[in-house]
Amino acid sequence: MAIRSETYRAVLHQYGLQPQRIEQRGKAAKVYTDRGVFALKPLDGEQEAAALWQSLHYYGRHCPPFYWTRQRSPFAAEGSRLYYLQAWQEEETKTKEETVRTFFRGLARLHRATVRTVEASEEEIAAYRKQKKDEWQQERAVWEERVERYETAWYMSPFQLQCCTYFHEVMRAYLFAEEQLAAWEEALEETKQWRIAWVHGKARLSHYVAPYWISWERAHWNSPVYDLIAALRVHVRTLPPLGPEWMGGMDEYEKELPLSAGERAFLYGHLAEPRGFIRCLEQYEAAPRTERNEREYVAALQRCYFAFKNMEAVVMHLVQRDAARQQEEAVSHEAPAEGDGNG
Repeated sequence: MAIRSETYRAVLHQYGLQPQRIEQRGKAAKVYTDRGVFALKPLDGEQEAAALWQSLHYYGRHCPPFYWTRQRSPFAAEGSRLYYLQAWQEEETKTKEETVRTFFRGLARLHRATVRTVEASEEEIAAYRKQKKDEWQQERAVWEERVERYETAWYMSPFQLQCCTYFHEVMRAYLFAEEQLAAWEEALEETKQWRIAWVHGKARLSHYVAPYWISWERAHWNSPVYDLIAALRVHVRTLPPLGPEWMGGMDEYEKELPLSAGERAFLYGHLAEPRGFIRCLEQYEAAPRTERNEREYVAALQRCYFAFKNMEAVVMHLVQRDAARQQEEAVSHEAPAEGDGNG
């Protein structure tokens, strides 16, 4: 820690700052000085520096104040690393519902500022769908092989019993995901177009301190849906049931930036994809039988399942919402115009 503190002091000297106290906050350092409180953060290479610089170009007013060194450089170099300095942002006290809804609205406004339409080739679309389909089929084969073996045992361990219990739900999720990806491919084959935007790359509540977004190191061009998938995958990792604010988050997003049918299918397919289970299965099988801690492996598997069920709730909410909208549109189209009748 002393070595890190000396490094921070050397970096801060390039900004003309003398730290009074330094606190490590994850990857960033919270620096107290007589000129204010700052966030000092290291970068892992030139690519992250380029992503941050590009983000400032596109979304400057949505980023906290960015300070330059005394040599008028946006980054300070110390040893083999680059660093950048911004004002420290304290989160406002809001209800969870208000925070989540504001997060989704803010994310949509970011995407809307840079969204553009690009041509989508049939070859690229087909290649991506095949890649995901092959990946999911391999995972299903692992599940099927393990469950078949577990069910033939005289006595199933607690972990093996949980795997067998979850098996059919997980298989249905893979089937739904594949159906959605097929719908996405069909939609793009018709339009030959796909939208991209400068996405945050690690969109999550901890990186949004309204009105600012922080930690742009993973920003890049991608579908706006990428940020939605990343955010939901992080925040469903909690005990069920997931708060209703997450169900309404997508509604808030689409008020600012409506998604196409193809984008929704792509989103639903990737959200429904069962995640984390295969790693649990492989770690369990790789551990020597005498060293397996059944309680720990069961707990890890249950965490995957809880996230899986939370995500299922989100996806089902969105699918039912879309079905209700389609029903409303169908009814409105069938309604007779005013003045019709035999009178």
